[in-house]
Amino acid sequence: RALSNIVQHDAEAFVIYGEPQSGKTEMMIALTAGLLDAGKKIVVVLTNDSVQLLEQNLARFQSSGLDPAAKKFLDILDPVHNVREGEWVIFAKKNARDLQRLTDKIGEVSGCVVIDDEADYASPNGKVNRHEKSRINELIEKLIGVDGIYIGVTATPARLDLNMTFGNDNEQWVDFPPHTHYTGQDIFFPTDQRALEDLKFSLNLMSDGQDDVQHLRVA
Repeated sequence: RALSNIVQHDAEAFVIYGEPQSGKTEMMIALTAGLLDAGKKIVVVLTNDSVQLLEQNLARFQSSGLDPAAKKFLDILDPVHNVREGEWVIFAKKNARDLQRLTDKIGEVSGCVVIDDEADYASPNGKVNRHEKSRINELIEKLIGVDGIYIGVTATPARLDLNMTFGNDNEQWVDFPPHTHYTGQDIFFPTDQRALEDLKFSLNLMSDGQDDVQHLRVA
């Protein structure tokens, strides 16, 4: 559906949303492969401002057998690397200094695709009501350029819609369904009485005063 948005409908910005821990990283790997097959030369994957999270997701991309192999933005800063030639999958944190160095390296490259993991974090323009741009938002917009594509990936997409982040079109949003054996909020936090009576686990209700961390450890 995402590739159809781009190839057939010339989408420039949209969101893929799905349940927490439902396999979105695996989906992003497959999506990146599809984008490369469709002729896209540079795919930039943005993660939260966490070295650990970047390394974790980068390792999963690298172990997937994706060709070309994903690289950290630091590894491509050397002038010997010409990002205007060949295909590139580049990882960077949503950190103003890192994004500035990446945009300085890439410059105005045509058709860059930005896949923004946990897109509701830092990417929306926090100054939109003041007719200004927050720094992270401004730098990501530079990466996208005039003819790039923005794909936000998140489990909590409402802010991206309200904020109209990068002009995303909610009619082109993609619902990423979880696996049939996925266990998430509908199982652990049911909203109707019938589901409460048919729980697949043991539910122990505690008073509001019983919030000691030991209960979390026991659970």
